Amino acid sequence: MRAWLAATFLGWLLSGATAAYGESATARIDRLHEALLAAMQCECASDARAAGLQPVVQALFDVTNIVRISTGRAWREFDESQRADLEGALERLIVVTYADRFDSFAGQRFEVLGEEMSRTGAVVRTEIVRSSGERVPIDYYFRGDKVFNVVASGVSDLSLRRADYSSILKEQGYGALLAHIEENIVELSASGE
Repeated sequence: MRAWLAATFLGWLLSGATAAYGESATARIDRLHEALLAAMQCECASDARAAGLQPVVQALFDVTNIVRISTGRAWREFDESQRADLEGALERLIVVTYADRFDSFAGQRFEVLGEEMSRTGAVVRTEIVRSSGERVPIDYYFRGDKVFNVVASGVSDLSLRRADYSSILKEQGYGALLAHIEENIVELSASGE
């Protein structure tokens, strides 16, 4: 049964990830939420959840702009290879973060509260409703057709990244930042096993 659930989860995600283009911002977030619920209900290992979530993350998140904004002025100093390495590492980090945080189902559900426009694009306001009734606001900020920032309970993921990454770049440089991201990937991957 466990293998069947894992195979069903992965197949569902892989078949639906590419269909996201052309959908509204709300529909794209609904697709992410469906994938997260499927991941929580899948009685599979963290690496299987991550493998299933990867195409959804790749289709939805604007990793290039997330890295560019998170690294600030240093972005201009990176060559193409360094940029590509940072983008690949950050995409893997986003995937394993979702796989780690959404690892078990206990009656949670997602609710979309609405979509509005900001100067950069759509903002989809949602909540995750825990089985206790507790509501956690999660807002997704789009630039074009991709998400570049997620704000959970008023805390901007992009702002946290920028503060963290800028500090590492200033004090230790590019190599230390890449190593920091890779260490986070390893830690999150290990915690979900």
